[in-house]
Amino acid sequence: MTAKVFRVLYYLDQPRTVAEIADRSDNYRNTVNRVLKRFRDRGLVGTNDGCYEFNGDFDQLYEFVREFTHHLHRQRLEVIAPRGTILWESDDDFLAQTETVIDVDSFHKTGLARFAAFDLQFLLTDHRYYIYSEALDSVSPAELCCHTLLIDDGPRYRSYCLLFLCHVDVDEGALREQATTYGLEAEFDSMLQYLETHAEIKIDHLPKWSEFQKLAPDYEVSLPQ
Repeated sequence: MTAKVFRVLYYLDQPRTVAEIADRSDNYRNTVNRVLKRFRDRGLVGTNDGCYEFNGDFDQLYEFVREFTHHLHRQRLEVIAPRGTILWESDDDFLAQTETVIDVDSFHKTGLARFAAFDLQFLLTDHRYYIYSEALDSVSPAELCCHTLLIDDGPRYRSYCLLFLCHVDVDEGALREQATTYGLEAEFDSMLQYLETHAEIKIDHLPKWSEFQKLAPDYEVSLPQ
């Protein structure tokens, strides 16, 4: 059970192809193939229509990998923020809510406080938010959008994301890529459609266009014409 094995098994939460697992786990396809072949030879996993999945009750191995990874993330956070909460996590990274400032390598400020770097001032709460990632240098606009909805997917935070997308030139390809990473594809598909059509199609979890038009000037945001 090496680190590479853990990274592969972490993404067997559902039937997936080798390519999907390689993309999500940041491994080469031949590495994923090699790991899965060992487990297939031992009868732990099988294939169906080109997708790998656990056989029988061996999916408990996936639960073990997930719980062990969460334990490692929890330990890393508790050292510097004992009362912190993990809101989202992957095999390598996690999004944390804390009541204290964190100034430690690999913890990157995100959430509403991060919007100030893009000249947007939103009403802050007492909580602070950080993404732990050894691969990041800073939080990109696309990642910030995703983190915002992971923190709170209510109407106010969705409106903040919409304002941000109008105010900052966020690369659509990067946004869709990050949305896939965070499991938010449907949410951002709706948001992009909302902005492109000026809410021509009513989307229940987003504001009426007339309401959004009234909100934008409060934050000095120009809406698309």
